[in-house]
Amino acid sequence: MGELDPRLSKAVTTHALVLTGLNIAHSLRVRGLRRTLLFAVLGTTIPLLSELLAVNVLKVLRHHGRPQVGGVPLAIALGWYNVAYGTFAVMESILSATGAHGEKRNGALAPAAALAATNLDLLLDPFGLDLGLWEWSGDGPYAAEVEGPNSKRGVPLLNYAGWIALTTSITLSYQRLALDAGPSHPRASSSGHGAALLLLSYYLPALAWAVKRRRWKCLLYSAPFAAMLWAALKGMVAR
Repeated sequence: MGELDPRLSKAVTTHALVLTGLNIAHSLRVRGLRRTLLFAVLGTTIPLLSELLAVNVLKVLRHHGRPQVGGVPLAIALGWYNVAYGTFAVMESILSATGAHGEKRNGALAPAAALAATNLDLLLDPFGLDLGLWEWSGDGPYAAEVEGPNSKRGVPLLNYAGWIALTTSITLSYQRLALDAGPSHPRASSSGHGAALLLLSYYLPALAWAVKRRRWKCLLYSAPFAAMLWAALKGMVAR
């Protein structure tokens, strides 16, 4: 396969930039400046360091999107923040709606957000692989019917272990450091519907791809994420 179509690369980057701006606006409205900056720094820096390690040291991954810094596209760095923040905000809202409060909610939030983000990537990673946005250095057991630009098939399980570890680290670090950022806004625990709407812009194109390509297993495995979005959006309608 040749180089990635510059129009696709530009579209993906533009989408990531717009979504980042909207997520920051959402966060500013419900969390304030200090907490917004804190999550933005953690949500980009922690994954970026991991991506640089995977691309340049371990050499298990290669990206094709532009522009790049150290082999990591801008859209990827921003995408990590967008998904991490979106799933965090949605799960925070859902857990609050279940009646969980205080330590019980805080203890469940990190694993819940991490599982939600990883579940979304069960659809996103094969989608991006098929589009030629990235390639893995070896074959992977998940979505093995999808071929990357280098003819390697599937997604390594290491990818999903990384998603769980990184998104958990982002949330736990934010929870710990946000204690020094002043009290949280009362609306923060009930603002998941807005974040869910923004996450749809990642989910719906991947959903359309899966239906068109008949990737029914990817749809089935990512169904919990769809249920999470529905729960958050249903709450918006109920309001």
